[in-house]
Amino acid sequence: MKDNKILDKVKHFSKRKWNKFTFWFTEKEHPRSILNKNVFFHDLLKIIGLILVFLIVYSNVDKLNQIVLIFIKIGSLLQLVLLFFILRKAWNLTINLKYAFRGLNHGTKAIIAIIVILLLFSAFQNQEKVVDSVVESYEKTEFQKFNPINANINLSSINLKGLTKNLNTCPQIDVKMEEHSWRGLNIKGKTYDGWTVKGDATCRKGTKEGENQNKYYCGGYTSTFGIGSVNAYVEKTTISKEGNIGKTYKYVIWNIYDENQNFVETRCIGDPDEFDKKQAEAFYNEMLRWN
Repeated sequence: MKDNKILDKVKHFSKRKWNKFTFWFTEKEHPRSILNKNVFFHDLLKIIGLILVFLIVYSNVDKLNQIVLIFIKIGSLLQLVLLFFILRKAWNLTINLKYAFRGLNHGTKAIIAIIVILLLFSAFQNQEKVVDSVVESYEKTEFQKFNPINANINLSSINLKGLTKNLNTCPQIDVKMEEHSWRGLNIKGKTYDGWTVKGDATCRKGTKEGENQNKYYCGGYTSTFGIGSVNAYVEKTTISKEGNIGKTYKYVIWNIYDENQNFVETRCIGDPDEFDKKQAEAFYNEMLRWN
């Protein structure tokens, strides 16, 4: 009789624990979080299609890269665009799966977690093989196929002159230096491509920090008794085909020449009007201080 009571208690205890376990196993913490099957199916079809197109382009990228627009290789550009959309769709699938995972019961989540842990443990046990396979795959991947920039671009075939006109960039004033009786070397009054050199525009050998002592520097700023002034600037007024006068552009310039007085480059270093305005304000403030 006593043995039967103990057996009944054990059965009752086991049944109660089993009921609790089955309730926990089947319980859902977020029952309304479910997989959007329609969206998931469409995204899955899209990513499969994109991957197939990507594989076709990747297999024929060398042929497609023979088509170059200015300096862009079409094949590599298509690969990058397709890869972007593949990653985007993969992200959408991941978000959808995240909501599906949240809606699973505790038991299914536990089983998935155990499987993931077992897989990670297996990878840990075979870490050398895993790392070697990753490194091998990395080394086999031809990353240069993803570079859309053509390194062998012929710059001479591109009309950079028109591009420079459209962009507000520094004009290159390719004029020769001339020897003057009392001003020395200068480029005053020279014109190039509609630009006129104004100011004293005197030239000198490099003597200051950052300059090259073998090169000539024409223009820039000068200072007399502590008062700064513009040594040289270029000016150009745009005029339309109909004869309409447009905007006037001005740049303080450094024209740089090599040791043989050959033109190297023009550097634009400011607006002469703004510099003169600042100098006038500084002079006025100095006069007020003395008064």
